[in-house]
Amino acid sequence: MKNKSKTICILSGIAVMCILLCLFMAKLYQNKIDTVEVMIAQEHVKEEHLVIEGLEKDYELLFITDTHVIVQSEEDDAQIKENADSRYPGFCDAAGVPAEEQFPYWMEYANERGVDAVLFGGDIIDYPSASNIAFLNENVSKLQMPYLYTLGNHDWTYPWEYMTEKAQTEYIPLLQPVIEEKGTIEVMDMGEFLVVSVDNSSNQVHPDALNEYLKVLQMGKPVIVLVHVPFMTQSVLGHAKEVWSSPVVIGGGNYGGIYPSEESAAFVEATTAKDSPVVAVLAGHVHFYDKDYIEGEKPVIQIVGNAGFVRSGIVLHITGDEIKEEDL
Repeated sequence: MKNKSKTICILSGIAVMCILLCLFMAKLYQNKIDTVEVMIAQEHVKEEHLVIEGLEKDYELLFITDTHVIVQSEEDDAQIKENADSRYPGFCDAAGVPAEEQFPYWMEYANERGVDAVLFGGDIIDYPSASNIAFLNENVSKLQMPYLYTLGNHDWTYPWEYMTEKAQTEYIPLLQPVIEEKGTIEVMDMGEFLVVSVDNSSNQVHPDALNEYLKVLQMGKPVIVLVHVPFMTQSVLGHAKEVWSSPVVIGGGNYGGIYPSEESAAFVEATTAKDSPVVAVLAGHVHFYDKDYIEGEKPVIQIVGNAGFVRSGIVLHITGDEIKEEDL
């Protein structure tokens, strides 16, 4: 009887320890979630809603742009170090937390929220140093869902190699595997719709992308377009002229924007054609939020994301039905 009682006590003790261990692990997990929620506070995540008629399920896409991550390294040469020292303080949030410390929490946020895909709108790193690229690859590899990356002008340039032939031929290839091949155009098939990234990081639609883009529009599925530089709308052009001293949007050259190349003009025409399957354009680059329609035969909504280094991101809710007010 004593042995039986002793066995019961031991088993009870083990059970209590297991319960305490589970509670401890749950507390650790909750602390992790709380930390993520503190770093990526709800007020920094803007919720946008998009209706694509005929969808059988709902989707959530996380859109992040312009984080301008800088990872300083002793292995960087003197020129890169000097550039980092001057630019690093400019990419912090209001509390002084640098983009390098913020960025991993976006990966955790995406995983904890369980979004269907993550979209990177360019300028995720501030220049293509070995330390920046290694940091980028390490973090995006932690995502538990597909992602799509479009190049920003800073991803592949330095101030002393700004959009030069060397930058194009030597630095863009370093960004693999976050982009495929040259990254001029990539397609992510979500099943019921497509998300297509088109490189316009040189302030024009890349000539190699246009023909492939036109083929994508013939694939018979709704399309969401991911670019870096916004296309002209009245709203984004007016705001950009207030914020920046030089043109930063494609189109509206007569009004202070960038005169479009032949490829850029053809891209906009195809995107806004009456029978175009494009339902939205996502862009970054200007470091402020904006939403307005690109004009054409069929106006297309363009959502411009604020800079990620101020902890700003967008969750795009995609549904087949109109959003009811009580669901918001």
